[in-house]
Amino acid sequence: MGLGDVLVYPQERRMLVKLQPNRGFTLIEMMIALAVAVLLLIMAAPSYSVWVADSQIRAAAESIVSGMRYAQAEAVKRNESVVLILDPTTGSGGWQVQDAAGTTLQVAVFAEGARLAQFVTTPATATQTTFNPFGGITNPNVDLTLPVREIAISHSAVSSGTRPLTVLVGGGRTGIKVCDPAVSDSTSPRFCTI
Repeated sequence: MGLGDVLVYPQERRMLVKLQPNRGFTLIEMMIALAVAVLLLIMAAPSYSVWVADSQIRAAAESIVSGMRYAQAEAVKRNESVVLILDPTTGSGGWQVQDAAGTTLQVAVFAEGARLAQFVTTPATATQTTFNPFGGITNPNVDLTLPVREIAISHSAVSSGTRPLTVLVGGGRTGIKVCDPAVSDSTSPRFCTI
């Protein structure tokens, strides 16, 4: 004897049918969630592109400083002149360190994290910095050109909202320094000294 046999009237049988709540999402709920997600992505995209540009600028500055410090250390270690040669070409540029005989000691390419970084050297035509056996800068370079004293780094694709950096080399300063040209407080370590 089943439960249906005990309940005589159809109304009583309906009482046993238990409605289960729908599981999952309706199409309207999914469309609203998708619209909110798209709106958030659209709002975040400009900030993300500025963040990527700033990361590439920082990577380029760190790469150049790393190469300069390596060249300076090698000059002292080898007790001979060592030159850093900068190729400021956006997208395919980089730097290399060579000893006095012209042997390449180390190479870096800006495509490794700083593909769209843009460089402006001071003096404008300078592409080399020669370090003497004491770690100081030789002026002029071995090839009689002026050494790179300053490298302004910005981004070639995103200019609005980015934070350009400057690499300073020698010129009355001790060593090699990365600074922020937007900092106006002369007591800040990020200040670009003249």
